[in-house]
Amino acid sequence: MHAVVLRYFEAVAEFGSIRRASERLHISASAVNRQILKLEDHFGTPLFERRPDGMRLTDTGRLVLHHARDTLHDFARLRGDIDKLRGIVSGDVTIATLDSPAVHFLPEAVARFVSVHPAVQIRVTACDPIEVLHSVSQGTADLGLTFSPSWRRGVTVLEEIACPMCVVMRPEHELASRTSIPLDDCGSHRLIYQDPADTMQPFVGDEMETFKRAHRPVAVSNTQAVVKRLLLRGVGIAFYTRLGFSEELAAGKLVAVPLEGERLSKLRLCLITSSDRMPTVAGHAMACHLQEALASFGTGLDQGGK
Repeated sequence: MHAVVLRYFEAVAEFGSIRRASERLHISASAVNRQILKLEDHFGTPLFERRPDGMRLTDTGRLVLHHARDTLHDFARLRGDIDKLRGIVSGDVTIATLDSPAVHFLPEAVARFVSVHPAVQIRVTACDPIEVLHSVSQGTADLGLTFSPSWRRGVTVLEEIACPMCVVMRPEHELASRTSIPLDDCGSHRLIYQDPADTMQPFVGDEMETFKRAHRPVAVSNTQAVVKRLLLRGVGIAFYTRLGFSEELAAGKLVAVPLEGERLSKLRLCLITSSDRMPTVAGHAMACHLQEALASFGTGLDQGGK
């Protein structure tokens, strides 16, 4: 029962809304609200500020959230350890990831994993690179796929692969035959941008952001799927890693030429986990699986060349 109440509380804290938490938990909003009120009555102080734009944790609420996440994690570890004695790998694993690994790499890796461990439920959440780091360090995700962080407080890197920023384009484009391209050489060509662009600044520096401010694109989208279709139609060129284009690159439909520049060319994709908590049985199994899969995927990208 204690675990149920804490799960309700954590969901409200995560979504900032009783209604959204109830939808996620598949129970009535009144049931969630009733448990939150009981918890506040037990502690004798509000755990949330009720605002027009949603529920925000008070200082006391943040203390309770830390306890809730630790307790729920320990309970999940216990259940996983018990099932392991029966020869079963079970539990829930949450993976926070960038958009690009979610296109080809992660679906294939997850499919292989669940075919071996059908009692494990996987939740994949796509977010920007900084959010991935925060999700893992704060315990809302078990594992993360993000670019190599300049700070690693609260996270441990389990595996990483070279992942340079490239110019992605059709193979007949005049830049496609090069082995590397200075960013400034792209300014005279039709450009396609993905927004929001500023999420990459902590990982690649100011060079890309400065370039984008100086050069107007022909198209902008907040989804890689739209940008990919525009690239395949030859509308322009875009700046990405090879991660989300592995199938198109292998088929020769697109090429990806690395950009020159110390930070642009040295970008790395990392598999991260929390450095502050022991993983569950399911989390450990998935971490080992993704380490091997990422190393193999990185080798494939290198061998694929452009």
